[in-house]
Formats: sequence, structure tokens, C-alpha cells
Amino acid sequence: MMSFLSKDTNAQRRFKWPWGSESPLSAQLLVDIPPEIELSDYRRLPSSGSESPSGLLQGEGFKQDPIPDLDIFFERLYEYFCAKGLRCIITKWIIEILNVLFMVCCIGFFFLFVDWNALGHLKCGVEALESGEKPCDLKKVIKHDPLFPFTLPKMITVGSMVILTTYGLTNFVKFFVQLRSTLIVRQFYYDSLKVTDLEIQTISWPRIVEKVVLLQKSQKLCVVRDLSEHDIIMRIMRKENYLIGMVNKGILSFPIHSWVPGAGPTVRSHAHDRRNYLILPKALEWTLNWCIFQSMFDSNFCVRKEFLTSPAVLKKRLVFVGVAMLILSPCLAIFPLVYVILRHAEEIYNHPSTASSRRWSNLSRWIFREYNEVNHFFRHRMNNSALHSLNYLKQFPTPLVSIMAKFVSFVSGGLAGALIIIGFVDESILEGHIFGRNLFWYTIVFGTIAAVSRKVVADELQVIDPEGTMCFVVQHTHYMPKRWRGKESSELVRREFETLFQYTIIMLLEEMASIFITPYLLIFEVPKRVDDILRFISDFTVYVDGVGDVCSLSLFDFRRHGNRNYGSPSDALKSLRSSQGKMEKSFLRAPLLSRSTCRFWRMEILTLQ
Repeated sequence: MMSFLSKDTNAQRRFKWPWGSESPLSAQLLVDIPPEIELSDYRRLPSSGSESPSGLLQGEGFKQDPIPDLDIFFERLYEYFCAKGLRCIITKWIIEILNVLFMVCCIGFFFLFVDWNALGHLKCGVEALESGEKPCDLKKVIKHDPLFPFTLPKMITVGSMVILTTYGLTNFVKFFVQLRSTLIVRQFYYDSLKVTDLEIQTISWPRIVEKVVLLQKSQKLCVVRDLSEHDIIMRIMRKENYLIGMVNKGILSFPIHSWVPGAGPTVRSHAHDRRNYLILPKALEWTLNWCIFQSMFDSNFCVRKEFLTSPAVLKKRLVFVGVAMLILSPCLAIFPLVYVILRHAEEIYNHPSTASSRRWSNLSRWIFREYNEVNHFFRHRMNNSALHSLNYLKQFPTPLVSIMAKFVSFVSGGLAGALIIIGFVDESILEGHIFGRNLFWYTIVFGTIAAVSRKVVADELQVIDPEGTMCFVVQHTHYMPKRWRGKESSELVRREFETLFQYTIIMLLEEMASIFITPYLLIFEVPKRVDDILRFISDFTVYVDGVGDVCSLSLFDFRRHGNRNYGSPSDALKSLRSSQGKMEKSFLRAPLLSRSTCRFWRMEILTLQ
């Protein structure tokens, strides 16, 4: 093992924390537990050799390489695979632009042109005939001068339309900018990999990567050295691996209240002697990606030294973006509101039980996602876990709520059924009014209440076994904190699990609320964690020849980050381990392990042991 590490001394270097001695991250560690695992392998490990900071700034030497940016090239290669061909990509881009245009038109029409006050007093049908007015004159509810007077709500609406239009135009320009690189990737699939758009519909991603690795031997995609499957995936997930590591180490946990929308599981903070809450809504994820991960690398895929040594600059950038989002938040809040109405209103109307369905939150996706796990593999794993997760939450019946739900379902369903029968007898009767509403309206309301309440009623045939059900969940999520172990039937575990597997309607509302929560976090909370963020990047960055700087946890370096509780052949400092054995779990379940790599690591592990 030592001979192998000495050979790679010049290939991989660790960047030292620029402000003195290393400060451990144990204050934000999640507690480890030992699950059953077995070890396999990955090919290249970082060495513990040269630690010169200058090594971090060395490039790959792409001057002789026909592909100027391998990161973008492999990203496009993966995007092309996921999109399943050129026609699908072009169609998807066109549809996205049309969706933005449709949303702009809807916002302008419903918020500017429609007079909702007049619409509420509009009389139609029998009511109009009784009053002698012209029935359903929709011209009365359309404003002829929508911008007069120009009030604050109208200014917010116009601002949201301008922002959304700018976003649409940016995508329109981006379409033509990326089209050339997409055509190059398509030609690469056809000429070099011998994979057509028809074949890409069914071929697997590991097979594509295998073809690229074989091609590297004849066509030097990377002039420094031959790339392995592991190297390609580390390039594709260079930034994602850092975010996975930050969430895993509790860097993105803040001293907020449990009732804050989007607050997830807790992480022990030894520095403040309290438990902080993990939180990562989409708005915060996008902001961190733009402020940190898009600006931390240079053209040679190395972390910029000035980025690590200038925490004040990053703090100012985060505060500036937070203030900008706070100013624009009223305009930005309109987007998710309109999207929810356009995307889910019809679905909830026709299938009211959809409102009580559950989905994984954005935070859970980064808690569960493993190092070097590409998106479509992760989605497949999460989709398989949904049914078991629903079964786990069913292990906590609420008899009182179930009894009340049965009564509500019986009454509302009976009334809806009675009105439907009346409609079969004579549909004109349903036009009759009770308390200002016709019977059609009551039929819809009672039917919706009945459908939703039936979902709350506990299944009488359900077998209560929280421990066994949680085992099935963990098989897919690979997440089982120590504080959950042996407490699967407790209210604490159920409550924390529900923060990750939420009702769809609650999650949509939380994403809308995150438009206002994210500015607060960026202005007051995230800047306090800048030192921890930069320290994490410094401590967990390693340079690899032909790849650049990567998160060292994605290298599966057991000597540096190993934890014997999870089957690692060596034990590292607690501050350098991944929490809950995520590195070891990611290593075991990596789908792109070559046979030669597995054989090599079996021999190395036996040597260490």
C-alpha cells in the first residue's frame, strides 16, 4: 500500500489551510453508526506526500488537447445521454422557452388584465336571468387600461414579468450557444463511440463510460494520462461532491427554529452547545452554487488560492446576493405561486388525494446522495424508496384523527353522492342556490373533502412494525443516524423523517416561503459559516493528475478518511471522516467499478489489514 501511495506523491497534493493550524470540523459532525458492509475498490487514492500549496495551482496542460474543457465536455456527454438524443434536447429547450412565455402571459393576464372584483360580482345562468342582466358578459372583467393606476402590486407584477422574460431570453441565447457543443457531442457519440440516437434510448450509462475509457487509449482525450471511469465521474460531479460533503459534515446547519419552513434534521454543534438544523431549499442551493462553486475553480480546474484566503470577499458576495434577493423577493414569489397553480391545480381538482401524497424534499436529496452518484442513478434509488417510506409513516396511526376522518368522509361522501343522484334525476336542479352557491359547487367541495379525508383513515389491515419497515427504507436511502437507532418507533424519528419526506402541498408551500427565508440566511447566517466552508474546501481538496482539484472524500481514501466502524481498513481523525460512513457507503455502491480496480483494492486492503 505504501509503495502505491509513494508512486502517486506528485500526482495528488493537499492544500493547507492558509490561516495557521487546522481546525477540526467535529463541531458539526453527525454521529456514526456501524451498518453491515463489505469493501470493494476504486483505482486511484491521494497520497500523503507533498503538501506544497503550489501543487494546487498546477494545470492539466490542455494546450495539446483537442478538447479545451473536459469538464464541460463530459457534462454535455452525460446530459446528452440523459436527454436521449438530439431531437429530445432541442424539443426540451423549445418547450422550456414556451413554458416561460406561457407563464409570462398568465402572470400578465391574471394579475393585470383580470378585474377580480368584477369577476366576483359577475352573474351567470339563472342568477343573471333573474336579475335581468346580460348573462356572463366577460368583457366586464377585462381591464382596458391595466397599468392605470400604477400601484405597488402592479409594479411587483411588472417586475416579475421582466425578470421572467429576462430568464427566458437568457435560455433562448443559451440554446444557440450550447447547440454547437451539443452537435459536437452528438458527432462524438456517432463517430467515436458508435452509438446512435436510437441506441442511446436503451444503452446504460456504465457502458457509455466504458466506451469512453477504451477510446482514451487510442484518442487522447486527456493528454496527461489515461482517464478511468472514476476520473470521468469525478469530473462530472466535481462541484456536487463538495456540496454533498458540506451537507454530510453539517456545514450547512444553522441555529434556526424547528418551525422555520424547510428545517430538516438536527446536527450537534459543540461550539455553541446546541443542535442546529440542516436547511437547504432550492433557492439557497442555487445561490451557494453561484457564489461558491462557480467561482472557486480556475481554468485548470484547481481551487483558486485567493478564493480560500479571502473570506471577507465571499461574505460580501453572500450578503450582496441576499440583499438583492430580499429586494426582489416579492417579484420572485410570484413564480412558484403561478407554477403551483398551473402545474398542480388541475391534478388536485381531478385527484384530490394528490394533496396528501408525499415527496422527498430538496434537503433530503443532498443528505441521501452519495459521492460520485450521478443524477439518474440517484433518482432511481429515491423512487424505489418512496413506497417503503410511505409504509414507514403509516406505522404511526392516530386513532383519534382516523375516527374523525371516517366520520368526515362518511358525511361528505354521502352528501356528494346524494347531489350526484339528484343530478342524474334532473341536472337543472343542481343550478339551484343555497347560501349563495349552486349545488354544482357543493358537489365539488364535498367530493374533494371526502377524497382527502379517506387518505387520512388508517388501514385496518396494516401491521405495525416500524423497525422492519425502516430497514427497507434504509436499504435505499442508506441513511440511519445513531440517534435513530433503536428508536424507529419514537416520535422523534417520525418527526425528523417527515421533514425529509413531506406532503407535496407542504413542500410546495415551503419552496415559496424559501424565497423570503433564503435572503435572511444569506445576510445573517451563512456569512457566519464562511470560515467553516472555506476550511472544509481546504481540508478536503486533493489534486489529481488529469482531473484537477476534487473533493478528497470522492477519492475514497481510506487511509486519510477511513472509519473502521464502517469496514474501512484504517481509522482516520474524526474531523476528517465522513459522517455516518458516507464515504464507505458510496464506495460500496458505486456502479462504475472496473474489475481490475476491484482486484487491485482487494490486494491493498489485505495489505493494510
